[in-house]
Amino acid sequence: MKSAIVCHGDCDGIISAFIYIKHYLMDWYPSRVDIVFTQPWRAHIDAAKPEYPLAELGVLDLALSKEFIDFLVSVRNKVGKAVVIDHHISSRDYVEELRSHDSFKVIWAKAQSTPRLMKEVLKPVMNPYEEFLVDVADICEGGRAASEDAAVVADIIKLSIARDPGDADFMRHMIDSMLRGVDLRKDNEVVSRARIAKFLLNTLLRKMSDKAIDMYGVKIVALDLAESRIFAGLLGIASTEFAKASRSDVVLIRKEEEKVVVTARSLSDRALRLVRKLAEVTSGRYGGHPEAASATLPDISLEEAVRIVVEVAKMVRAGDKRRRTG
Repeated sequence: MKSAIVCHGDCDGIISAFIYIKHYLMDWYPSRVDIVFTQPWRAHIDAAKPEYPLAELGVLDLALSKEFIDFLVSVRNKVGKAVVIDHHISSRDYVEELRSHDSFKVIWAKAQSTPRLMKEVLKPVMNPYEEFLVDVADICEGGRAASEDAAVVADIIKLSIARDPGDADFMRHMIDSMLRGVDLRKDNEVVSRARIAKFLLNTLLRKMSDKAIDMYGVKIVALDLAESRIFAGLLGIASTEFAKASRSDVVLIRKEEEKVVVTARSLSDRALRLVRKLAEVTSGRYGGHPEAASATLPDISLEEAVRIVVEVAKMVRAGDKRRRTG
C-alpha cells in the first residue's frame, strides 16, 4: 500500500510537499509515495488520481471548497491517516465542516505560507536549508524578503514552474533536488526554465499595460483563449508584478476551455472581496487571500465577464466608502 500527497502546484505547495516528505514520509519515498500537483479549482478531480486505498493522504496548500471536502469525505474510509494543512483565508468557511469528521487531522490558520504554518504548528526539527526554504515560501506568497538570496530563489522557483505549470515531472525534480539539499540557483534545469519564463513575463507585462482599463480604482485586463494558453502559468506572477508597478488593484480576466478565470491582486484586502462577490453573482467558485485571490466563473464571453467585473468593482468600492464613513 502506498501513501500520497496532493498539493498545490506552486512555489509554497512544492516546498510544503518537500517538508512533509522529509519529516513524515522519508521511509516511504520515492517508491511508495504518489505526488499529485493540482490547483484549488480542480483539486477534487486530481485528488482521485492516486490508487486507493492509501496508508496516508497529505493534502497541502490547497484552498478548500465544498466539492473538495465532499471528495475527501467520500474516500476517508479508504485512507489510514488523513492530514489537511492549509493557510488560505478562504478555507476558513469550510474548516469546521471538515473537522466535524473527526478522523481528519486539519491544520488551518492564517499564516504567510503553508510551510510557515507547518513549521509553527507541527514544529519539525529543521536544518538551515529547510529554514531557508520556509523563508522562500513566505516570499512566494507575498511576504517580505528575509534575505536577498531567499528573494532570488523565490523568483527562480516561481518562474521555473510557470514555464510549464502542468509538468509534474519537473515539480518532482524540484522536490528531489530539495531533498538532496541542492542550491536551486545552480540547478541547470531550474535556471534554464526560469530564464525563458522571465522573457515571456516581460512580454506579458507589456501586453497587460497596453490592454488595461481603469474602472473604480481597479485595472482590468482581459485575455482571450489564445493569449491565456501562451502565457499559462505566468498570469498570477504577472498580476502581482503589474499591481506593484502600477500601484493599483488589478483584475486579470482570461478565457479558458468552458470557463472564465479571474485573478485578482490588491494593495489592501480587496482581492478576496472582489472574487467572493464575483463568485456570488455568477454562481462560480473562489479562493485565496485578502490581497491575492482568484475565481472560476461559468463559460461566459469575455465581454460579459468584463462587464460583471466592472459592476462588482463598483459595488466593492461603494462598500469601502460606506465602511469608512460608517
